[in-house]
Amino acid sequence: MVNIKLIIDGIAIPFGIIASTVIISRNKRNIANILIGLIAFLAGVVSVTFGLLKEIFFPINVEIAMIFVKLAFLSMFLMTIPALSFSIFFWKAKYKKIPNFLHIGSFIPSIILAIWLFAEANCIQFIETDYGINNFLTEPLIIYSLVIILSTLLLTVIELRFMAKNAKSFPQLRRRMNLFTLGFAVGFGGSFVSLYLLEYLFQDIIQPYALFVIFTTISLTLAFSTSLSEEEVTLWHGCPKLLHNNGNSTMCINTDDGLPIDVKLLDIGNIIERIQIDTEVLKTGSGNCTNTVFSDEDNIVRCLTTHRPIKVLDEQVTREEMELARQMDIMNGNELCSDCLHKIISYRKEHKNKTDSEIKMLFLGIRAEEFFGIC
Repeated sequence: MVNIKLIIDGIAIPFGIIASTVIISRNKRNIANILIGLIAFLAGVVSVTFGLLKEIFFPINVEIAMIFVKLAFLSMFLMTIPALSFSIFFWKAKYKKIPNFLHIGSFIPSIILAIWLFAEANCIQFIETDYGINNFLTEPLIIYSLVIILSTLLLTVIELRFMAKNAKSFPQLRRRMNLFTLGFAVGFGGSFVSLYLLEYLFQDIIQPYALFVIFTTISLTLAFSTSLSEEEVTLWHGCPKLLHNNGNSTMCINTDDGLPIDVKLLDIGNIIERIQIDTEVLKTGSGNCTNTVFSDEDNIVRCLTTHRPIKVLDEQVTREEMELARQMDIMNGNELCSDCLHKIISYRKEHKNKTDSEIKMLFLGIRAEEFFGIC
C-alpha cells in the first residue's frame, strides 16, 4: 500500500527549504529575518525530515523510528528558541531598558520539554493507519507542549501584526506583511494543533501536519515573491548642517573653519521632483541655501547651492548615510529634520562596527520595511 504521509512529507521538505531560504536571504543582516527563517526551517524542514525518516524506518526497526519521531518533536520544541529571541529583540527595540540576559530564558521552555520527551520512556505511541504511521504524545505532555508552543506562536504573530500595522507608509508592503502574518499564524498554528491534538483525538485519520507546512511555506514565499523597493533617490530635501534659529534666520555650518554663516533660505518647493534640472543651474554660492543636498557620481553628498561636500564629524557624508537617515521617519513638514539627520549620521560614523539594521532597530525598533529588505 502506498504510504501517503511519506509522499506528502517528501513534497513538504523542498517547500520548507525554499521558504526559510527566501526569508533569510531577503535581508541576511537583519536579525528578525534570521530568527523567523530559523522557525520556518525547524518546523518546515527539520521536523518534517525526521517525520519522513520515521515513516521509512518504522517497517524496518521500530526503535529507530521512535528516535526519529522524538527528534521531530524536539525540532518543534527548539522552534521556541528563535521565536522567543525574536520577541525579546522586538520589545527591547521599543523599551531599551530590557536586559540582554533575558535571551537566556528563551532556552528554558525547549530544555524542559526536551528533558521530558527523552526521560519518559513511553511518552509516544504509534498507530498504524492506511495512510501511514500516526504518533501522539501522552496527555500531560500534549497539554504542556501545546500550551507553550501556541503561546509562543501567538506572541510572535502579535509582533508581526504590529510590524504590518506600522508599515503605513508602504501600502503594498503592508499587504505583503499581512499575508506573511496570516500564513505564519494559520499554517504553523494549524500544523501544531494537528500534530499534538488531532492525532490524539482522531487516531486513524491522515495527519495533516505536513499539509499545513506546505500551506505555510507557500504563503511565506508568496509574501516575498516580488521585489519591493522604493524609488531611487539622489536628492534630499534637508541638510544636516543647516541651523534653524528661533526667528526666521538660518545658518550654515558646513564651512571650512566650522564657523556658522548666515544664509538666505531659498524655497524651490518640489520643482526638482517634477523636472530634470542640472544641479549646476542652482549653484548660487555660500550666501544662499535651498536646504537641499544631492549625491554626486562618487556617492558623496553635496550642498545644492555651493556643491561643497557635506561633512559631519569632519567626514564626508555618503549617499548611504543620507538614505539610512531618510528612512527613519524624520520629516519636518516636507523636509528632513536637520538635527535628526545630524544625530543619525553622527551615530553612523561613530559606530562603524554596527550594521544599518542594528542602528535602525536602535532608533525605530523592528519594522516591516527592514524585514522585507527594502530599507
